[in-house]
Amino acid sequence: MTPLSNLLSARPRTQTHGLPRLSAIRTALSPAAASDISEIFVGLVSRLNAVAIQIHRTATLRSQCPDIRAYARHMADSHVWLNEALLTALEKAGSALTPDYVPSPEQQKDIDALQLIEADRFDIDYIQFQNRLYLDMLGLCERFLRAKAGMANLNIYALTLCDYLRYHLAQFAPTLPARRASAA
Repeated sequence: MTPLSNLLSARPRTQTHGLPRLSAIRTALSPAAASDISEIFVGLVSRLNAVAIQIHRTATLRSQCPDIRAYARHMADSHVWLNEALLTALEKAGSALTPDYVPSPEQQKDIDALQLIEADRFDIDYIQFQNRLYLDMLGLCERFLRAKAGMANLNIYALTLCDYLRYHLAQFAPTLPARRASAA
């Protein structure tokens, strides 16, 4: 078995650090007016992409597994591309909305905690962090799409991001708790 497949078959562990809070995403989108929903979505999704870029870059430096480092490098590049795709969607829509690429203080604490994880625990904690981050991003995209905010280019971006996230969650479903893996 390769080190990456060993990781896939590993049992989930309890985390010692927090993650982006989906409850904050629900609260932000629920009472918002339709015009505000797009602005909230752009801010949240760009910030979550920034978190993803940082955790993947951390993994390229911290992982002791060459397969994980290669995967993390690819994923960091993919999230840079996703932020560029978001900018393109906004430009094509003629929107003045601006993405927010700075993780919140809570998110930065989560990233910092991941950076301090012991080397022998890093890979599984990294993948579990990614999975929970992706589940939160997926939930955000689905809530945005259900809100029918009306910006076609942003809706296409959200649909594309949903497919992307589902694909990567399926890769690591064994590291998700059973009830959340079935949702992915």
